[in-house]
Amino acid sequence: MNQKLINFVTFLLIIASSVVSVGCMETKDTEASDIPTITETPTSTSTPKPTSSITIKEDTAQSKPLEYDNTLVREYEIVKTEDLSIKALDKALSQYSLTEIENLPTNIRKEYRIHVPSDVSKEELKATLIQVVIDKTSENKDIDLVAVFAYDRKEDINGAFTFGLVEWCPNGNWADVTSEIAYTNDRSSYRYVFEIKDKVGNKDELETPTYLEFEIYDDFNTFYDAEWENIDMSDPYAMVDENLIFQKVAKKHGISEEEAEKIIMKVLLYQIK
Repeated sequence: MNQKLINFVTFLLIIASSVVSVGCMETKDTEASDIPTITETPTSTSTPKPTSSITIKEDTAQSKPLEYDNTLVREYEIVKTEDLSIKALDKALSQYSLTEIENLPTNIRKEYRIHVPSDVSKEELKATLIQVVIDKTSENKDIDLVAVFAYDRKEDINGAFTFGLVEWCPNGNWADVTSEIAYTNDRSSYRYVFEIKDKVGNKDELETPTYLEFEIYDDFNTFYDAEWENIDMSDPYAMVDENLIFQKVAKKHGISEEEAEKIIMKVLLYQIK
C-alpha cells in the first residue's frame, strides 16, 4: 500500500471538511435557487435589528424555493450545531473605530450537521436540506447564514460531509451579508447553493463498504486519535506512526496489516465519491 496515497486521500478529506469556512463554493455539481423574501422585521435578544426603510416583499411561503417539495423530505437528525457568528462588516475591520464595532449588528451564522437515511435520493436530500434551513430560520428569523452538512453515518459527523451540503446566503456568497441585511433581515437576495455527492441515490452501483469494513475504518480513526493525543506538539517533525495503527487494527480484527490497509483505503475512497 502506498503510504503517500493514504496521506493524500486523508488530506483531501480534511480540505473538504473546511469548505464552509470560506463561503459558498461552486462546483460542477453545485446548483442555486432563488428564494422568496419575508414580511417580518424580527428582533434579536443579542443584537437589536431596528426597522429599515427597505421594503420587504410579502410572501407567505417563507424561505421556500420554487422547486421545494415537502413530500420529498426525509427524516433527519441534527447531530451537531455550531455558532459561527461574527460582526456584520461593510469594510475592513481595521477601518472601524472601537465604538463603531460595538454598534455593528451580529451576522448570525449557523452550521448544522445532520444524519439522513442512507437510501435517500438526490431530490429527497435537497428537499431535506432545505427543510432544515426552513425549520431553523423559522425558529430564529435573525439567522443570517446557514450551512447544513449531510451524512449517512453518525460516526463521520466531525469530518467532511459524506452525502451533501447546502448553504443559504445572499447571492450564494457568505461575504455578502452586509450590516443592513443583518439589521433588517432582508432575504430578497438569498439563494440555496447545493453540493451533492455522486453516490447519493446511486449506492447500488458502487462498492459500498460492509458494516465490518466501516467498523475497521472507525477503529483505525479511534487508534489514530489516541496516538495523536500523545504527540509532542513542540516537535515540528513529530507524527503518528500509521504502521503501528495498522498493526493494532489488524490484531483486533484478526486480519493481516495488508488487509487492514486495503479496507481503510476502500472506505476512504467511498467517502469522497
